[in-house]
Amino acid sequence: MAVLRLLFVIALARWPWLLLGLGCAVVALLANVALLSLAAWFLASMALAGVQGQVFNYFLPAAGIRLLAILRSLGRYAERLFAHDATLRLLADLRVHFFKRLAPLVPGGLPDMHSAELLSRLRADIDTLDHFYLRMLLPALAAMAVMLVGYLFLSAYDRGMALTVLGLWLAAGLLLPLLTLLLGQSAGKRQTETAARLRRRVADSLQGLEELRVYGAVRSQRERVAHLNRTLLHSQGTQARLDSFAQGAVGLAAGLAAWAVLLFGIPRLAVASWSGAALPMLTLFALASFEAMQPLPGAWRMWGQIRTAAERILQVTGATPPVPDPAIPAAPPQGADLRIRQLRFTYPGAAGPVFDGLDLELPALSRTALVGPAGAGKSTLLHLLLRFWDCQAGEILLDGRPLGHYTGEQVRGRMAVVSQHVYLFNATIAENLRLADPDADDAALMEAARIARIDTFIRSLPAGLDTPVGPLGTRLSGGQARRLAVARALLKNAPVLILDEPTEGLDHSTEEALWETLAPVMRDRTVLLITHRPAGLEYMERIVELKPKRL
Repeated sequence: MAVLRLLFVIALARWPWLLLGLGCAVVALLANVALLSLAAWFLASMALAGVQGQVFNYFLPAAGIRLLAILRSLGRYAERLFAHDATLRLLADLRVHFFKRLAPLVPGGLPDMHSAELLSRLRADIDTLDHFYLRMLLPALAAMAVMLVGYLFLSAYDRGMALTVLGLWLAAGLLLPLLTLLLGQSAGKRQTETAARLRRRVADSLQGLEELRVYGAVRSQRERVAHLNRTLLHSQGTQARLDSFAQGAVGLAAGLAAWAVLLFGIPRLAVASWSGAALPMLTLFALASFEAMQPLPGAWRMWGQIRTAAERILQVTGATPPVPDPAIPAAPPQGADLRIRQLRFTYPGAAGPVFDGLDLELPALSRTALVGPAGAGKSTLLHLLLRFWDCQAGEILLDGRPLGHYTGEQVRGRMAVVSQHVYLFNATIAENLRLADPDADDAALMEAARIARIDTFIRSLPAGLDTPVGPLGTRLSGGQARRLAVARALLKNAPVLILDEPTEGLDHSTEEALWETLAPVMRDRTVLLITHRPAGLEYMERIVELKPKRL
């Protein structure tokens, strides 16, 4: 039920466009059936008129055939335009929702989930859901409309014939999809899960290639990847064979429907109950109507993939954040002072606390350096300040109130972070900067770049702000990427600036230049520098040393 609720709740956001796409699909299918049926009637009537030497007005049916051909083409184009556009927008909405739910979970809520696994859910699993709307939901509803119109049309000629063809429609459009759903569910689930494991294994192989070579484990790792690949191919082969069987079964049902029309129609011709042109028209009508049922069995055999993909998405979007927001949050903070009182924090499953009674004052507009070796808790404190984790005892006050009184967005909205790990999307400089302020114009972007001392470099580029930075910012040097991160932090205009090892990995000259860039930025902000190096300490007013706890 949770899977269906997810799928239908997503669909409600774009239901007018999906409904319009459904209407266009029904028009295209009925126009195609009517076109073939009218063409059969037209040819038969022309032949009979020639044999009998009668006058036949061919202008009207010829015009009708042209009109139906135009309607079929326009209907198919409009159906793909509206239905695909709505589906792509639905998937984009789901990705945004997924990312918003993921952001507060990553630091503490998903410790065992690989980055490749998260990427697989964000991209491949969400992409899989388009089959539900485009290949299952819309075709099923369109087929129901065609069956209703077709039954009413055939009933005007013979009720028994209409019921027989209806039974074959239901067999091809309902019973056969149910059969393929049951037979393909386990293979579809296995295919989705195996594809996710294969992506993770390949990502691990690429990231750890040096270690695999050192320990001589490349061959065994390659064999694991090959085994997963064979398992995936086997699942895909099972699905392909099931799809071929389903398509053949639909074709068989269409042939039986044509024979049923002939069996009912020939006696009617013998007693002149039907006109001579009615039999080929109804036969072609029965054959052509199965176009609406043709995609259903192959689509429903994918339900296992779709359901598994939706469940994997729900595991993230339905997860409880490690730090829930208050039911009634306080008014957004206005000040920029931070106070830490008797802070105690222990990671889940850890043998001892990271902090046990930590006190720290960060007055507004002060500049404080937090130094200490690896394992002293510097990064943990950053996550606590950003409300990614919650302490077990003590409290952190922002503007005189505990962080727990605010939502995570309220807290993080008051803080800008320049991290040692600068992440840049494979987009333009402007798009990466606007992550901090989507409404910023080019002038605001260049002003932030000027303060960060990267404006000259941007102006030297042929495309300026529209220059792509490449995957992970590979087209920029380390210093340029850090300056871009500073400019992005400036655009956020947050009163609290947290610098997490901002010069890690930079050469001495680039490091000095970056600190000269940061100096004017820090003047009007509360600054917390987290570092284990002496660089930048001369810009701080106070230095606090953290020491790792001894167990």
